[in-house]
Amino acid sequence: MPFTPPSTFEEWQTAYTREDAYRDSERRIGRFLVKLIIFLIALLYCIFIGFRHFFDPIEQPSLWWFLGRWTAAAALVLGLLILFFFIIQRWAKQCAWSFFRAFYCPPEGMNVGRMIAERRNGRFRLPPPLNMLSQFQYILVKDGAIVEKEEVKDRWPAWMACNVGGPILLIVFDGNALYLERGNKFSRVVGPGEIAPFLEWFETIKYVVDLRPKVKVGSFDVWTKDGIKIVLTVRVESRIGDPAKRDPEGKLVYPYDPVAVKKAVERIALRWPDPTQEPSEFTWVDAVWGQVTGILPSYIGSRYLDDLLLAERKSGQILSAESLADIFKKLNQATQAFGVFVTDLQIVKVEIPEEIRKFQEEYWKAERESIITLTEGQAKAFEIRAQEKVKAEAQQDLIIAIADGLEKNSDGRFVEPLLLSLSGILDDSLSDPLFRAYIAKETLDTLEKLHRMLEHSVPEENDHGTTDTRSHS
Repeated sequence: MPFTPPSTFEEWQTAYTREDAYRDSERRIGRFLVKLIIFLIALLYCIFIGFRHFFDPIEQPSLWWFLGRWTAAAALVLGLLILFFFIIQRWAKQCAWSFFRAFYCPPEGMNVGRMIAERRNGRFRLPPPLNMLSQFQYILVKDGAIVEKEEVKDRWPAWMACNVGGPILLIVFDGNALYLERGNKFSRVVGPGEIAPFLEWFETIKYVVDLRPKVKVGSFDVWTKDGIKIVLTVRVESRIGDPAKRDPEGKLVYPYDPVAVKKAVERIALRWPDPTQEPSEFTWVDAVWGQVTGILPSYIGSRYLDDLLLAERKSGQILSAESLADIFKKLNQATQAFGVFVTDLQIVKVEIPEEIRKFQEEYWKAERESIITLTEGQAKAFEIRAQEKVKAEAQQDLIIAIADGLEKNSDGRFVEPLLLSLSGILDDSLSDPLFRAYIAKETLDTLEKLHRMLEHSVPEENDHGTTDTRSHS
């Protein structure tokens, strides 16, 4: 049964296993062995019958005697044909190897014959302890690349897996994943796990994906709303897959999401800005950086330079935690479309043109001095208000005490200097708007009542030349 890539990502890891590879190998070799056995049996039978009659002395030739002679001749001719076939096969094999080298251009010194034999025949399943001789070839995937062997002639399994196909066992370490194609079309994504994936005959490894976080640091120019160019140095860290997801069994440090790997790899494009140079790949890391260079200029372009650098403006200071969190959120919303998550964003440096920097320093210095002057004035005014408030409160207590004493002296006998002094104090106080603002309403009513009492206490002279301070009331 031909291999069909599964439609659901849950089956990608186990879609093709070692058992499937052994079954396909046995099916391939079995058909060839059946034909070979039938041919050998017929050949041996012809040789046996022919030579038996050829060397058997018969006085009277019969039909069987002639049949034996013809069979022996046929066996001899068949033997010569087999010899000729092996010569032709050897020549055809050399032609096939030459065509393979010219078509695929493998590295010099690679064992092409063994590679073709592995793909043509596969492996037989043998019982222990001979099963060690029937194991499939394997490759190791570690640190975002296929581990290569020292000798070039022994590197053919890795080269075959990337350019021709299986069958090969894939041993994928933690933090790596493989994007497989079949016939230049997506097949599946495999990665680390308890069940090691197997590369099918017509599957090839298109990309080895490193799932560990990637860091990129770069600088680019941006323009503020007031037309000032600044240079930002930004450090961005990203990875494929949601970092919040964890391996349920806790065996993987970098658990992988096959769907996210598929999206990230399919984001890769060919970049060829200069036809005179070699083209380069636009990877998912470059795609994340492209989002950074698009979102940050848009954010800065909507704000003035002072708003970005002065915390007092409260208009989105570029180095504040709130602004970085806002930019971080917008970045993740853009990168999740191709399976990538931004895990860290830092603005390392903000460079301003020298002439703008000097001008801004002088402007900020003058603005700072004006703020200091305004603050000092506000503090002085507050101090004056506090002093007057305390004074008014003290006068309030004093006046309440005086009013209580006046009410107790109902006969209206007061010393004249005291009456005059008290009347002057009340006149001055009641005419002061600040005084009236700081005293309570009931206190103000008491003072007005006291003032009326003093007005009615008019000093009069008697017959003896003395002054009578009795109240008219």
